[in-house]
Amino acid sequence: MNDGWNIVVCVKQVPDADDVTIDPDTGTLNRSDAPAVLNRPDQNAVESALALREAVGGTVTAITMGPPPAKAVLQTAVGAGADGGVLLTDRAFGGSDTWPTSLALARAADELDADVVICGEESTDSSTGQVPPGIAAHNEWSQLTYVEELEPRPDEGVLVGKRDVEGGYERVAAKLPVVVAMEFGANRPRPAGLHRKIFAETEFEPVEWNASDLGIEDRVGLANSPTKVGGMDTASPVERERERVDDVDELYEHIMEVL
Repeated sequence: MNDGWNIVVCVKQVPDADDVTIDPDTGTLNRSDAPAVLNRPDQNAVESALALREAVGGTVTAITMGPPPAKAVLQTAVGAGADGGVLLTDRAFGGSDTWPTSLALARAADELDADVVICGEESTDSSTGQVPPGIAAHNEWSQLTYVEELEPRPDEGVLVGKRDVEGGYERVAAKLPVVVAMEFGANRPRPAGLHRKIFAETEFEPVEWNASDLGIEDRVGLANSPTKVGGMDTASPVERERERVDDVDELYEHIMEVL
């Protein structure tokens, strides 16, 4: 603890939500039709990890699971200030739902001897919010979900989270190691510095681990994923009535008619 905390931040490469579509025949996302980007809630997770390092010292390691091109989101995290990155990549991971995905991330976090694991609250391509609690469950670690702010207490080995709850907020103290799910929009992510960004794109190489390295080759992939999707569809846009008004008085009259 005297040398700071080992902070792990989980990031994910997802299709840009502004351009993603759904294949009507398979009910799956057309990932190739949209550019791949860093999951937006994970930007808040990265910022929280960097801020926590500033407060207590230590290191920030970004991890992601995906094919080799997922290295790009690790570069983004390193460009923002993360010290290093780990890419979990293996054909055995293909088709994994939240259960084996959280297992793989949990094993990686344990291998990194993490004190704190920080995730975005959910991913924009599935929006389940199940992976952060899953990591905690697999490792039997503490967890803080829907967190707005973090208050580290290193002398006590405790991390306090201000949690968003219905009608207000609550503060919860969790013993380390702990998994944190940061609420989307909880902070303003810092821009990447030029020199750091150049390093991330030209010199940084992630550590790569496969399923065998983590000892879970028989516990991941589609065959070990209990989620079943009954069906998905894309809603067609609805044409809305529109009318232009010339001044505030006319707008007021229209509003009063509706009310």
